[in-house]
Amino acid sequence: MKALFLCAAVVAASGLLPAAHAADPTEAPIDAAFRKADPDNDGTVDRNEAHKFGITRAAFDHANPDKDETLDKKEFMAAVTWQFNQANPDNDGTLDRKEASKAGIKSRKTFDAANPENDGTIDPAEYLDALRRQAR
Repeated sequence: MKALFLCAAVVAASGLLPAAHAADPTEAPIDAAFRKADPDNDGTVDRNEAHKFGITRAAFDHANPDKDETLDKKEFMAAVTWQFNQANPDNDGTLDRKEASKAGIKSRKTFDAANPENDGTIDPAEYLDALRRQAR
């Protein structure tokens, strides 16, 4: 029995398993964020709207391979995900306050509001929530 627990601990510590609280956003929060980023309700997010939402130029360009200067919902989430991953050099599936700041989360208040468990990190779903909360 000890061997089983030891084996489980080694696998968990190795990073082969994702972090327990690293959650991808579900459809409802994605829809809410996209609506916030698309105030003219044309079904796409242009470069200006993306900037107001907190998506960087690099993330926008990465998620817009067809170069049509707009993001549909799938491309929008690709931009958010790319931006999250760029700020997550340890690849642990979460951003601490410093990493979140690099990913565009401007205030501690926004970070804390998106981190209800107060564990000092935000996962991808919480990151999307933080971007939505601070969007202009």
